[in-house]
Amino acid sequence: MNRAASIVLLVAVAAGCSTTTSGGVASRPSAPVSTSSSVAPSTSTTTSVPASTTSAATTTSTVPGLLGEETIGTSVQGRPITAYHRGTAGGIVVLVVGVIHGNENDGLAILDDLRTMPLPDGYDLWLLPAINPDGLANDVRGNGNQVDLNRNFPHDWTSIARPGEWQYSGSGPASEPETQAFMTFALRLHPALTLWYHQDAHTVGPSAGRDGPLRQRYAQLTGLDYVSVTGGKYTGVAATWVRKTMPDTMSFIIELGATLTAEQARVHADAVVEIMQMIPNV
Repeated sequence: MNRAASIVLLVAVAAGCSTTTSGGVASRPSAPVSTSSSVAPSTSTTTSVPASTTSAATTTSTVPGLLGEETIGTSVQGRPITAYHRGTAGGIVVLVVGVIHGNENDGLAILDDLRTMPLPDGYDLWLLPAINPDGLANDVRGNGNQVDLNRNFPHDWTSIARPGEWQYSGSGPASEPETQAFMTFALRLHPALTLWYHQDAHTVGPSAGRDGPLRQRYAQLTGLDYVSVTGGKYTGVAATWVRKTMPDTMSFIIELGATLTAEQARVHADAVVEIMQMIPNV
């Protein structure tokens, strides 16, 4: 497959910020990626979503195999944040996020495969290529305000760094429109499983919780190391916010390697489909 032409990104990305394929879907930039962080320690907090954050109605998609697509919000720089819906409406809800750090974009190839590959009955799959379309378009970690969105979620939020520094957590918890849009969307969906792609630590972190078997199986299927990631201050993390806000759900980070071939992307997509079928048994 021609990954540059086929990768799913966002609908109607602002002109001049990315290239588009003949089908109107933006292609990802080809710049190098940087190492990201993993799951944060936690103490449960009450989440409040700003009232101004709303989610647009789902529209019927003209793409074969899709139930619809939805613009869940808008970025700082005015780009739409688009989710794609396929599978069995009303089934077990699974949400996969391709990009939260804009310069870690290999997850897009995996979502591209998930958009078209066969799915088992009974699973309601939502694909969110990029929660951070500004960072993706500009090939930078943070959003249009230079905020690391994976330090901006309200669970265990801590003031870190300053604008322009790599872990800048924003002016306050959930200060960014992208964070607010995701929170509203996730609370509405209440996904049984949420997966987040980062890179390039080549790991899936272990867990003693309910999602432990899913994490371990994903690592086995893809060849990723099954070890904890260290090296940063992990507060305000999106995956942790999902788990702590909806404790009956599962949410974890998958750290890809520095590069990802088309064949490897398909292996990861197959792994997603396999572990989501484990959900009823954990």
